[in-house]
Amino acid sequence: MLLPLRAALLAADLLARVPGEVDPAALLDGDLVLHTSRSNQARAIVWATASPYAHVGIVERRGPAVHVLEAVQPVKRTPWSQWQRRGLGGRVTVLRHAGLRPEQRAAVVRAAATYLGRPYDLHFAPGDDHIYCSELVVLAYAAIGIPLGSSTPAEQLGLHSPPVQALLRQRWRSHPSCAGMPSLAACMPALARLQIITPVSLRRDPSLTLVASSYPPALR
Repeated sequence: MLLPLRAALLAADLLARVPGEVDPAALLDGDLVLHTSRSNQARAIVWATASPYAHVGIVERRGPAVHVLEAVQPVKRTPWSQWQRRGLGGRVTVLRHAGLRPEQRAAVVRAAATYLGRPYDLHFAPGDDHIYCSELVVLAYAAIGIPLGSSTPAEQLGLHSPPVQALLRQRWRSHPSCAGMPSLAACMPALARLQIITPVSLRRDPSLTLVASSYPPALR
């Protein structure tokens, strides 16, 4: 009984020691940055994943300037200050794969940049002709042979929560899995079978280290 308690207290202490401010000058190529925003989709993702994170991108340094490569509409390069402002409360969490050499970090950035201009995947569907945010991260790291995150069956996410259902009612007719279906209810079993890589699965990846977060310790 005492060992789990000690482990929990140690984990809480480590989280509390993580820097509470994100210094863009300290960011490295290939770092992952997570936040959420005020959009309806972000709200739905937060509900579906029971986490504070709805979006993730990859840091790219261009001389002294810092940018984020992100899958929005379309995949694009966003200046750091703009990316941070878009987050709710300006809060950001930074993750780092500590084992990467500088040339590997550069390769991750180059791999992510090959998707610039690719349309955003509103449906979180299989394939990479359209891409969503955490999918971009996984593809970029896979290009250097490093697997990140894990797929979650959509049925294990909060598909029936009100924010998610509201979003599905807007989008189900154009979803590839719903072709020929008479209603959202009829399509729900197909949607439940989708395998989705969520931002929070990246946050939980043991190969990534939390290096800074302006979120409260309990939400990091």
